Amino acid sequence: MLDLLRNALKVAEDLGVEYADIRAEWHEGFNIRVRKGVLDAAAISMVRGVGVRILTEGAWGFSFTEKIDGDSLRNAVNRAFKMAKASASVKKRPVKLVEVKPVRERCVAIVVENPMDVPVDVKVNLALEADRYLRRCRDVGETSIQYGDDSFEKTFISSEGAEIVVDGCRTQLGIYAVGVGTAPPSAYELIGGVGGFELVKEDLSFNLAETVADRISKLSKARAPKGGLYQVVLDNKLLGLIVHEAFGHTAEADMVISGSVLTDRIGEAVASEAVTIVDDPEPVKANGWTPYDDEGVKARKTVIVDHGVLRSYLHNRETAALMNAEPTGNARAQSYGFAPLIRMRNTYMEAGDWTPEEIIEDTRSGLYLKGAMGGEADSNGVFTFTVQEAWRIESGELIEPYRGVTVSGSALEVLKSIDAVGNDLKILTPGICGKGQVVPVDGGGPHVRCKLTVGGV
Repeated sequence: MLDLLRNALKVAEDLGVEYADIRAEWHEGFNIRVRKGVLDAAAISMVRGVGVRILTEGAWGFSFTEKIDGDSLRNAVNRAFKMAKASASVKKRPVKLVEVKPVRERCVAIVVENPMDVPVDVKVNLALEADRYLRRCRDVGETSIQYGDDSFEKTFISSEGAEIVVDGCRTQLGIYAVGVGTAPPSAYELIGGVGGFELVKEDLSFNLAETVADRISKLSKARAPKGGLYQVVLDNKLLGLIVHEAFGHTAEADMVISGSVLTDRIGEAVASEAVTIVDDPEPVKANGWTPYDDEGVKARKTVIVDHGVLRSYLHNRETAALMNAEPTGNARAQSYGFAPLIRMRNTYMEAGDWTPEEIIEDTRSGLYLKGAMGGEADSNGVFTFTVQEAWRIESGELIEPYRGVTVSGSALEVLKSIDAVGNDLKILTPGICGKGQVVPVDGGGPHVRCKLTVGGV
């Protein structure tokens, strides 16, 4: 394989290109879904292919092939070269790349129990057992259990001399349930990340199902809160969603160049002094594990906000050159069939000094918000998210649960209002992020206290 890629790279170099890189990927995965006690879907996937990127005359060209042989790779190189030449005639600003040191390295994820070695019936029974537990709860109506694993190998080589192989695996288990009756509550939990079957097996799957069933039971008789501006305590997952969706995207340099709420604000205070936000490629097992990005750049922990002050954007090589910055290793592609874009990895808020219990006990009146079910945010950091579970706080105690809760606001206003940050940092929201392409990401943070608008009755 590597000799084929080297030969294709030689074809590009003989064309006199400024720069070329080639990414080869192999994936083998297994996915199942159980609904209402029945195996509803099962699929085995095997994917492999090669993407070729050419820079010539200041313009990019990209092509890919699913056939990995000499002729197919040569044709892909020539297609990418022709595309770059055609783009150069209309390119207003030639592409420049910041220099990076080319490396030769192999990176291997920590996998204790390779899912490829786990029998299919064991994976199916895992999902069926979780479903059976859920359906024993009288308050649960609809159920859906999804299991998936993906073993992969990614090879990157460039005309600058880089040769990098990343070998890994991702495994996940998601559990979703809906209550019964009119306007029933719903609950969802997801575990997994970079690693093998050890991330989801046995007690881990049982505990996840128990959390979902318990939430449905608590919320079945709960009412909606009165809407308005509240002092709120956010749990790790809801904070992680706000940090990623409402704030993190606005720090991606391509969005900054197009115009985001963080444009031209390096060195300014954009959050309270208690807030430090990072994008990190390396936490053990985190879903956004990225030792090297898809431009061969050594990924590094990037401090976006340091004690409230905006310090950095997230860059690829092109935006780093354009903005006179260091590359951060954030160029990521959905697969070999896509050119890399600037994407987050594992984005989270760092821990503070409070325990979660101290934050709640110190809150005289407000809401405790737990979990999220998605939502939307724009380039100005304005967001609306759905909350899974809410509790009224009075005199530092949790009094009653609420359901049907949404939260909205401006990410910067919320971050500036934070006055307590917990010491319980958790990176525990494995998922995928869409931005024209989907890539695996993770996020989280500690418990925090802030102010935001809560939707209710």
